[in-house]
Amino acid sequence: MADKDKIDSVLKRIQKIVNAAGSPPVIVLGSGASISYGIASMWEIQKRLKVFFGAHDYSHKESKDAVAKFMDNLSKGMGLEEALLHVSMPEEVETDIVDEVWKLIAGQDYDVFKRVLNGEKIDLKRLFEYLIYMRPDTILNVVSTNYDKIAEYAASQAGAYINTGFASTYLGGFKSSLDAYPNHFKKSYIGLINIWKVHGSLDWFEQGNQVYNIPNMHEIPAGYKPCIITPGKNKYEKTHQSPHRELLGRIDKCFNAAQGFLCIGYGFNDEHVHPVLLENAQQRHATIIIVTKDITDPIRRNVMDGNHDYIAIYDNGHEGCYIEYPGEKLEITDKRYWILNDFCSIIM
Repeated sequence: MADKDKIDSVLKRIQKIVNAAGSPPVIVLGSGASISYGIASMWEIQKRLKVFFGAHDYSHKESKDAVAKFMDNLSKGMGLEEALLHVSMPEEVETDIVDEVWKLIAGQDYDVFKRVLNGEKIDLKRLFEYLIYMRPDTILNVVSTNYDKIAEYAASQAGAYINTGFASTYLGGFKSSLDAYPNHFKKSYIGLINIWKVHGSLDWFEQGNQVYNIPNMHEIPAGYKPCIITPGKNKYEKTHQSPHRELLGRIDKCFNAAQGFLCIGYGFNDEHVHPVLLENAQQRHATIIIVTKDITDPIRRNVMDGNHDYIAIYDNGHEGCYIEYPGEKLEITDKRYWILNDFCSIIM
């Protein structure tokens, strides 16, 4: 079969997966879905923390030693997550890390929000609209490892009802029924988009033993702390606390029922997400569509070198893209399908 015929065949297969009857594929968002909007990468977060710790001193020896070891790990060429995994951070240092990460990303996210208010369309809007318009009473599940609210802005632009697991108020508590959907509002919305945020969100804050959704805060409220899970040794422990524990359970159910997966800018390096995704994809013979700029080592190792049914679309380094699936790698020289708006032209 000629390459042109193979390309036509795989594009039709992508259309069939995304447009399949029943539920749409579960969408998994990674940092690559947000970086183009100016949201910090791990590298930028690392630089922020290096500057902060370089100018900040601690009175406790335990904290001094932990920060010194962290900085030494970075100097040895470790990435942020690896450097933090090799250090047990005292609570005061961990609190500073969470606060600094929140401040960095919250400022960038607010800039995006202002652009949205001025009419800029989020790329995800087009995809969300298509998926919830084409099926009546659609429930779209979005799993995000990001803290930012890019997905929420896109869902708002699409006219969807957004469910993050929290009550839709200015001091929204975590709901006991995560599927709660106000029936008398149904006529006002196109569809329902569940946005399950694995590592927390910029507008989630802890006070005592309670977590609240407090939208559009420009600073951390007095008496509260951001409910986001940053890299480090305590990451696994924190995901077993509320609300993350309940949300991971919900994500497991979504993956277990999924007919397909559409991963956008997701690097398959999060131990709380990709093992469950891959296990369910294999058991259900579900295809994993990967739309990303670059194929990272974890994507290659965890998905492409494993016994999985996948279609990976990524940058060819010029003005086109590669489409790779088991046993085949095709190049399209004039279409950048790894960019979300261009990818949407395949399925619509």
